[in-house]
Amino acid sequence: MSPDDYRRAFGDGKNRKAALTGQPGFAPRAYDAGRTDIPSMSGWRTRIGQVDREALGSRDQIVARARDLVRNNPIISGGLDRRQEAVVGQRIRLRAQPDFAAMGRGFEWADKWSQGVEAQFRVWDRDSRKLCDAERTQNFGALAATAYRHWWVDGEALAYVEMRDRGSAYRTCVRLIDPDRLQNPRGMSDNATLPNGNTTVGGVEIDPSGVAVAYHIRVQHPDKIGTSFQSAETVRIEREDRDGRPRMIHAFRRSRAEQRRGISRLVASMRRIKMLDRYDNAELEAALLNAVMAMQVKTTVPTAEIKEALAPVAGDTGHQDWNVAAQVDYRGDKPLYLDGVQILNLLPNEEASFLTAARPAAHYPEFRAEGLRSIASDFGLSHQQLAQNWEDINYSSARTLLNEIWRGLLDDRWLFGQEFCTPIYAAWLQEAVAIGKVKLPGGPVAFFRYRAELTMADWLGPGRGRIDPKKEADASDSNMAANRTNLSMEAAEQGLDAREVLMGRARDKRMLKEFQLEESLDAKPAGAPAETASVEEGDQ
Repeated sequence: MSPDDYRRAFGDGKNRKAALTGQPGFAPRAYDAGRTDIPSMSGWRTRIGQVDREALGSRDQIVARARDLVRNNPIISGGLDRRQEAVVGQRIRLRAQPDFAAMGRGFEWADKWSQGVEAQFRVWDRDSRKLCDAERTQNFGALAATAYRHWWVDGEALAYVEMRDRGSAYRTCVRLIDPDRLQNPRGMSDNATLPNGNTTVGGVEIDPSGVAVAYHIRVQHPDKIGTSFQSAETVRIEREDRDGRPRMIHAFRRSRAEQRRGISRLVASMRRIKMLDRYDNAELEAALLNAVMAMQVKTTVPTAEIKEALAPVAGDTGHQDWNVAAQVDYRGDKPLYLDGVQILNLLPNEEASFLTAARPAAHYPEFRAEGLRSIASDFGLSHQQLAQNWEDINYSSARTLLNEIWRGLLDDRWLFGQEFCTPIYAAWLQEAVAIGKVKLPGGPVAFFRYRAELTMADWLGPGRGRIDPKKEADASDSNMAANRTNLSMEAAEQGLDAREVLMGRARDKRMLKEFQLEESLDAKPAGAPAETASVEEGDQ
């Protein structure tokens, strides 16, 4: 490009600088989103930032505010409950999915092996002594539900897989850790180099290739009562044992590359939530004030004159004392009533009037509904679910909402299950194989050869539910008859295990036969269409 062409394209002097910086004085050839010389964009100044600086710079403040909203805002507290109930629930269940083809095995082997694994996992998961929890307070489903609340509110869930001998077949147990305790070693800043050559960011130790290899956990929570200087010390826990068994589980949703810590899922709507919360409180307080102060008294007499009028006058029993002080005393002793309603006794020049409550404001319901819609969008729920108000919904809209929302809930369940639940399952399975509770062709050593194939799993949570059970059951039957789906898929959509459904059905048949009620097995439900007689060839 010649100098003249360059000047024509970019100008020179201050115009060249304006061209490069996007400042006024030059019409850039970029997108409008990158311009600063138009009024709608001139005041919008921001910059790119490294993800860890953005996440950790105000992490504690954001998390503290998010937790405060969950504690004190009924809409947010209820919305979090709805998500936790739909995504995880209290009975999340393992569905082992070994890749039998990659192992050179058949479907029959995989099905039989999965049954045994799931049965053993239930023994560990639902032990009445709660031995799967290092603190022995929750079973596995409740542990997962608590971890999911951290995953949503704090942006991350943290757990330590321990080995404890408690007189049970399994020593594996899980200890949930508050993410607040994940911190850099004392005196170290982010991206500082450790003696082993690794760096640390927000308590996560990263090797030169960018892999998180260890976590630094503070001995005590920073706000624990009686926190001492020693409690600021951290303990280094490796991500995995030397044989690859998971030890520390750090689960969070990554929104950018190179992200090392999670970000609260409430961060985008937090400002709007707080503003709507303040508006709700203002309307409620105004309405309450109007309800309590339902009457006002007007007087044209100044306060000083009223005091002077009520003051006794020595030696005077005349007009003033009778009209003011004596009148007040008299009416105080003998108030007037009209059909049981007391009549007000007013001083001279006073007038009584009643207030009309103007709260809530006329636009308040629409304004609040619009605010809830934006919050519900960030929550991944419908406005009706968040507000628990179903008056403006019908079957078609409910079905549409359910389909749209359910995809997001299933996506969250899948990601949380793979990030948090599956590593715990992998640690448990390694022990189960080692102690002989789960058998493998080739013996326990085969686990290390096929670790990836064996530890594949899906997690069954609560079902989607049905809006019109008959219509949706008919659709399921049609899809199964056309081989577009199967019983496992249909059962999973309702939060059920197909094998348990079939076992229950078989048990029902045995009981019906035992009580000589077999004929009811073939009875058609009320309203079912009668079978059409077949027409033989040649019949009219």
